Amino acid sequence: MNRAYASERLEAAYTQYAAPLERFCSVRLGEARDSAADCVQEAFLVYYKRLLKGERFDNPRAFLYKTADLTVRKARERYFKNAKRTKPLEDAQGVASELKAFQPDLLDYDALKALLLSRLSEEEQLLYQMKYEEHRSLKEIAAVLNSNPAAVANRTSRLRKKISGLIDLVLEENGKGGG
Repeated sequence: MNRAYASERLEAAYTQYAAPLERFCSVRLGEARDSAADCVQEAFLVYYKRLLKGERFDNPRAFLYKTADLTVRKARERYFKNAKRTKPLEDAQGVASELKAFQPDLLDYDALKALLLSRLSEEEQLLYQMKYEEHRSLKEIAAVLNSNPAAVANRTSRLRKKISGLIDLVLEENGKGGG
């Protein structure tokens, strides 16, 4: 299957189904609804990869909803698994005495954000700017980057993971962490 056909089918499906699919995921996720956008991105990524392998879909909507439902189930499992590991504050008293006092009101968030972003490549900084500061859609970002929405979704997911990993490091290096 050629890439142009797959990109065209992906874009058509994304335009038609992204918003309702995100509402579907949000409702199904309940307490874990923060993962709705990730579930939608994952569903479209799977769809695009299958298109690239030559698969044809008579009903892309059904495939996307089924894939999103599977992704929602996994996200809910992760959410509740992590929730079970969360301990009440009273149980953490022994550990709390070993930690530095964390005073979020003393943090210079702009300076820490600048430090965090300085750890990203130019391409990652541009993606961050467009996605999280300008709030552009995947389709808009794809047009700027001369890419497709599925590739942008994949890059955005990797960027979120990288930033999550850098947050503790930046806080620790600047004496702001809790450890």
